[in-house]
Amino acid sequence: MQGIVEKILEGNFKRDVHCLEFSEPAIELSLREGESYEGSFTITGPENEMSQGSVSSTRLRMHCLVSRFSGQKEEIPYHFDASGMEEGDSLNGEFRIISNQGEYFVPYHVAITQGTIDSELRDIRNLFHFANLARTNWQEAVKLFYSRDFARVFTGADRQYHSLYRGLSQGAVREQNVEEFLLEIKKKQKMEFLLEEAEIRMDNPKDMTEGKLVINRNGWGYSELFIETDGDFIVLEKEVIRDEDFLGNCYRLPFYVSAGRLHAGRNYGEIRLTNPYVSLTARVTVVNKTVAARVPGVRRQKKHKIMELMQYYEAFRTKKISASSWMKETGELIEELVHMDERDLAVKLFQAQFLITSGRANEAEWILGQADKELEEHFDATLYCYYLYLNTLISRKGVYIDETAGQVERIFAQNSDNWRIAWLLLYLSEDYTRSASKRWIVLEEQFRQGCTSPVLYIEAWNLLLANPTLLMRLGSFEIQILSYAAKKDLLTVDIINQSVYLAQKQKNYSGRLFFILKACYKVMPTDEILQTICTLLIKGNITAPFSFPWYEKGIEKELRITRLYEYYMMSIPLTDDRELPRMVLMYFAFDSSLDSLHNAFLYAYVHKVKGQYPELYENYREQIERFVVSQVLKGRNNQYLAYLYKNLFTPFMITEETAKGLSTALFMHRLRVKRKSIRNVVLVYEKEKKETVCPVTGTEAYIPVYSDDCRLLLEDKKGNRFCREEEYELERLMAPEPLCAAVGPYVTGCVHLDIWLCGRGSSLSEITPENAEYMKRLADSTEVIEEVRREIRMRLIDFFFDNDRMRELDDALEELSPEQIENRCFSKVLQFLVVRGMYEKAFAWMKLRGAEGIDAKLILRLCTRLLAIEGIVEDETMTLLAFRAFKAGKYDGNLLEYLCRFFTGTCMEMRDIWKAADSFGVDSYHLGGRILVQTLYTGAYVAERAEIFKRYVAGGAGTEVELAVLAQCSYDYFVLDKPMDEFVLEDMQRVIERQEENFPLVCRLAYTRYYAENKKIVDERISRCLLVFLREILAQNKYFPYFKEYADNIVFMRQFLDKTMVEYRIREGGAPVIHYLIEKEDTIEGEYIKEEMQDMFGGVYVRQFILFFGEHLQYYITENQDGKEHLMTSGTLSRNDTGREQKESRYDMLNDIAVGRNLQDYDTMESQLYEYFEKDYLVKELFHMI
Repeated sequence: MQGIVEKILEGNFKRDVHCLEFSEPAIELSLREGESYEGSFTITGPENEMSQGSVSSTRLRMHCLVSRFSGQKEEIPYHFDASGMEEGDSLNGEFRIISNQGEYFVPYHVAITQGTIDSELRDIRNLFHFANLARTNWQEAVKLFYSRDFARVFTGADRQYHSLYRGLSQGAVREQNVEEFLLEIKKKQKMEFLLEEAEIRMDNPKDMTEGKLVINRNGWGYSELFIETDGDFIVLEKEVIRDEDFLGNCYRLPFYVSAGRLHAGRNYGEIRLTNPYVSLTARVTVVNKTVAARVPGVRRQKKHKIMELMQYYEAFRTKKISASSWMKETGELIEELVHMDERDLAVKLFQAQFLITSGRANEAEWILGQADKELEEHFDATLYCYYLYLNTLISRKGVYIDETAGQVERIFAQNSDNWRIAWLLLYLSEDYTRSASKRWIVLEEQFRQGCTSPVLYIEAWNLLLANPTLLMRLGSFEIQILSYAAKKDLLTVDIINQSVYLAQKQKNYSGRLFFILKACYKVMPTDEILQTICTLLIKGNITAPFSFPWYEKGIEKELRITRLYEYYMMSIPLTDDRELPRMVLMYFAFDSSLDSLHNAFLYAYVHKVKGQYPELYENYREQIERFVVSQVLKGRNNQYLAYLYKNLFTPFMITEETAKGLSTALFMHRLRVKRKSIRNVVLVYEKEKKETVCPVTGTEAYIPVYSDDCRLLLEDKKGNRFCREEEYELERLMAPEPLCAAVGPYVTGCVHLDIWLCGRGSSLSEITPENAEYMKRLADSTEVIEEVRREIRMRLIDFFFDNDRMRELDDALEELSPEQIENRCFSKVLQFLVVRGMYEKAFAWMKLRGAEGIDAKLILRLCTRLLAIEGIVEDETMTLLAFRAFKAGKYDGNLLEYLCRFFTGTCMEMRDIWKAADSFGVDSYHLGGRILVQTLYTGAYVAERAEIFKRYVAGGAGTEVELAVLAQCSYDYFVLDKPMDEFVLEDMQRVIERQEENFPLVCRLAYTRYYAENKKIVDERISRCLLVFLREILAQNKYFPYFKEYADNIVFMRQFLDKTMVEYRIREGGAPVIHYLIEKEDTIEGEYIKEEMQDMFGGVYVRQFILFFGEHLQYYITENQDGKEHLMTSGTLSRNDTGREQKESRYDMLNDIAVGRNLQDYDTMESQLYEYFEKDYLVKELFHMI
């Protein structure tokens, strides 16, 4: 900018200041909370001219990334930092442009708006919009739900669902969680899925036969279905159905039936479709009819008849029916079997045995003869042995029977796992018929090899009935036989006694033995059997509900069994209406080894009946109190402990050791979940960052819930989460008051408890001396969300100030950072910082966040204190703050002194500071100099420029600046025809008298013109200057119309008496051209003459003419612009316009002659002609060139 002085002194003046153009006349920004934005605008200057200058911002938050520009077109980048600003905040400011083309302001407005999220449907501003998007495009809604920006929609009434969203948006992307969210906020209904056919039948499929399962859905949303099959012949293409698979609301699930995996007859399978909300099953029946199976139902009917045969045989052998009944039913069944299939050899042999048993041996022998032939053709070991056995029933000879037995034994040796042959051998071999133990061994061996036929069980049972001593141990075979007998109600006293005897020796529990002993007790309800049952259950550590009745009977019978009372208590159903026997209460009166739950139940019961058993309660008191304290230390609680805490625990029992556990126990809730797949319960607190996860075993859990704003979510083994209240039941065990208030001073590090103490489970309460320490802990805790911490910090600061706790206030302010408070509280905190003398910190905060909304008095106080402490040193932030206070009308001498030294703004802004400084008596010399130089540079108009210049000169103006100002003022006056201030002339006179060598020409021109127009104020001193300046001007061959004003008084200026001058000041373009025509006595001499006018100075063009009376000069002036000639002005001049009362000059005498001629006053004309020639002669004779 200083270069402008040299340019002006060199005579390079700016005739006109052109305008700059801006790409954005006003900048409007709409940003989100905390967003940083970078943008730019373009400055365009006039063509073919260098535009340059500086750019600055009037607000601290808006930074110009370049401070200067130069060129015809320049891009100005800027950066805005919205850190700390909140929705609804706005900021107005300007970019200040100071250039050689003038001074400008480009205003900007920044608004912090509600965050919206773009989608294909519309901007998502709230949950209603989101639900509409989910209905239209489910996949995009799921993607949006898990995006980082989605949290912005939780404003206003939707804020209540933010903690729910936090819990459901954790982990991997799950469509189910989005479905759960929409269900909970009541924005949709559950999706319904329907099967068109729940039963699918296929007949005789070939290879891979395709089938279709049609699934219809009703609604919109989560459509994921997981597919499972039961039946290896069903083959699927996919395992999961998704939303995109549905065509509209229908999907045809393809499946295939593999014919190679089918067995003959009916094949049953299932296709199951499941998700967390639905379970559908389609039953698939595939009928595979082979050639052998096409005779309707023959094989199935035969199997049923043989099963009936077995049932009647079993009933006969266990003496449930008589022999005659058995014979009758068996005969009928065999006839039906023969009728079904006459060629079946097994049926023929059944018929033969029945005939033998009926005494019809001849008929049986004939059938056996036919069977012999068939066996020769188609040998079957089992049927052959059966054939041999039937022959021994006809032929009772011992030798034959022995031979037959030997033959069967040889066959059995090759088929040792064939229980049927083994069974026949028991009746053929003399070794087995005579030895019950050998028969037992054979039967046991067949059982070991996998035989489970009732025939074997019947044989073994009959052996036991005949000889109970065979029951010497309780192995798997013995247990199986006894179980069979128990199911069939076959147990006898001898067998029961032997079984109980052996059971008493068992070391481990067996469920099958327990079943046998129950059957034994049913037959013989003796104390011995009861004791055996209770002992067996205790050995197995059995406390399941089914065991309680047995323990209860044992106590009623007063059985002496070790730990019987403990197992009674551990298996007892825990219901409030349960009464405990006095004997049980007395047993546990001095000590109890029960687990905590059952001990709590026992002690709670004892306390409830203390009125009924006062002495007994006194025996319990000490151990109950010890138990309560131990459970408190462990932080446990349940419905029974809660009863004990409420009735026994007092504030006086709270110590540092018990407080921590009690802080958890007081908030325990009992949770019952309805889904068996739930593995965790997740607690999301509105005021805390992290979620709390508690494991769930079974369908019940005890969890601590500290506040009403807690969101409870259930998580299954697959990671799906559920939040609706219909999924669970939550029961509060006890109210935290009044114990919790007494716990607080002892417990640190528990954010849940601190939050409760500061709000009693709901919103935060006012800070009091009692909860101030808890509030401080929350403000410092990283586990609390920042929004809550900010609110608490401000409340603490207010509390400390209001209660005159200045030391704590200073500590809080010292630790505070701008990020830790909300923007709306920024001004308040700054006020505290300034009041408490933390000026450097307050200044640093303003530098970071700006001064928007800060009271000007506060800014003034801050700036004044810092200037007093650190001295007046230039700082950009200080300059902006100081000027902001000044604009608001708040300033003092120090602030004005700083601004005078360092502020650079528009000329008008600096003019205002100059005026204020002048009124305060602050030295404004340097500021005045900068204003003057800037007006020269920018061309800005300042009404007080002359006054500023006057003060600047009075302070000892710099010569170059002073001359430049004088030159510019002279140029404005002389060239631009602007008014000239009198002080400028006065100062110009002083400069002249100082005999400055470089006194500008324009000043000389302005000087001579001014006094030509104001001749009355010309004195001798001015006259001397005028003579010098006019001679210098004429020496440069320059002349102007005002020269004629000096013709009367200055001899060498009389040459202009006969001159008529046309003066023209150009606007833009090239040199002007004058077109003129001189008229004489109403006649025109020739055509218009065209001449370029002469530039006398700075675009002031002059053309002089000599006119006589009666002559008229008609003219017009043109300029050439863009190759075209444009008429600029025109006019007419005549001698009458320039006449003078002057008779001495040659021109005047000739002019008077012309006047007489035109007036036809010939006498006067002759007299003047005589006079003219006379003087002409005398001049020629008397005066000669030297």
